[in-house]
Formats: sequence, C-alpha cells, structure tokens
Amino acid sequence: MAQKLDRKQLKKPDEFQAVAGKAMAWMLAHQKPLLIGLAVAAVLIVAAWATTSYASSREAKAGGELAVALDLQSRPVASEGPAQPGVETFPSNEERAKASLAALEKVRADYPRSTAAQTALAQIGFLRLKQGDAAGAQLALQQFVKDTPNDHPLRAVAQESLGYALERQGKLDEARAAFAQLARDGAPDRAAYQQARIALVEGKPDARQQLEQVAKDYPKDSVGMEANMRLEVASLPPATTPQTPAQPARKPAATANKGKK
Repeated sequence: MAQKLDRKQLKKPDEFQAVAGKAMAWMLAHQKPLLIGLAVAAVLIVAAWATTSYASSREAKAGGELAVALDLQSRPVASEGPAQPGVETFPSNEERAKASLAALEKVRADYPRSTAAQTALAQIGFLRLKQGDAAGAQLALQQFVKDTPNDHPLRAVAQESLGYALERQGKLDEARAAFAQLARDGAPDRAAYQQARIALVEGKPDARQQLEQVAKDYPKDSVGMEANMRLEVASLPPATTPQTPAQPARKPAATANKGKK
C-alpha cells in the first residue's frame, strides 16, 4: 500500500518545477545576452546559406562561360566546307585558336577560383600544345597539375600532355619524370608505355624489350595496341632520301669553242 503524502510534501515543489523555475529565472536575468546570441546564430546561418547559394550561382555562371569557350573550338573553318545554317565560321584555324584562347582566359579572369577556371587552364594547355606552342603549353599544364587534386578528371590527361610538351622542347629527362607521374595519378599503363617510348626515342638498347613488356602486360587495352604499333614502326628500315641522278659534266666553254674551229 502506497504511503500517503503529508501536506508538507504536497506543498514542496517537485524536482522538475524547481529546475524549470531556476532556468526561467536565469533566462529572465540574461534575456538580453540570449537574444543577442540567438540573433548572431541566425545571422551566421543565413550568411552560410547565402555564401553557399552565391558560390553555386558563380559556379553555374562560370560553367556557362566555359561552355561557350569550348564551343568556339568546335566551330568550323570556312575553308573546310559549307557550315550548317546559323553556325558561324572562322576564316582560319589560327583565328579559331586565337578566339578560343581569349575566351578561356576570360573564364579564368572572371571566375578565378572556380572549377571552370581550372578546367579552362587545362584546355589552354591542350590548345597551345595542339598549335605547336610547347613552351606555352608547359606553363599552363604545370600550373594546372600543381593546383588541382589528384582525383581531378583531367589530371592524368594534363600530366601526359605536359610530358609531350617537355619532349617537344627536347627536355627528355623532364618529360620522362612527367610521364612517370602518371603511375601516381592512376594511369600506370600510360606511364609504362611512355617510359618505353621515351627509351626508344633516346635509342636505349632495352627500349624494344620495354615496349614488348607493355604489350604483354596490357594486351587488351589501347596501350598494348600502341606499344605493338610502335614496335612495328621501329622495325621498319630507315627512310632513305631518293638520290638525284648525276648529270653529265659539261665541257668548259673554251674547250667547246676550240672544237668548233
């Protein structure tokens, strides 16, 4: 049978009421600081949302500008034939490349810390390499691989292109190092192939064995096919320059005239 509570116990406030009462009294005493704290928290939340929204808006705008720049590279050249109705053409490949580079540089200038700006930098390197500006391509691609994380989708392509840019300048040691980096960027097959190809360019005695090993290690990949093709080209006899038939020596003018007399 439960014990009956006396009047003194009934009049005594329970634990929840006591704690609630103390909390209410504390809040009333510190009402102003609390309101200020809540206001600051609300401002921080709104600011974070606004920052995220602003960043997303800038990325979207940067992506749109990058798409326009990339579209320029696919525009036809007038000499290549008639274009589709409504599609603008360029008078030459040089003019197309010039316009594309200017548009890509504008993306970087307008949105310097965006993902689109990083992609634009890689595209600048690719385009300069295609145009034969190996030094300019090297600068752009080196900056790209320096600033972007290893998991960037263009990282391996940019790294390999950097190797080609260095190779075209005769910097074979640096090119070899750039190609070796491909193994750490998730493309060990490309690294192995390029190391073997550079060895062949340098005339290393084991270059053929390296290419054969690449073809053996990656028989079903495009790298294996490239290695086999490189081996076939290397086995061809060196090209010879056709010799011009020797012309019969002409007699001196004096001798010819003497015979006529």
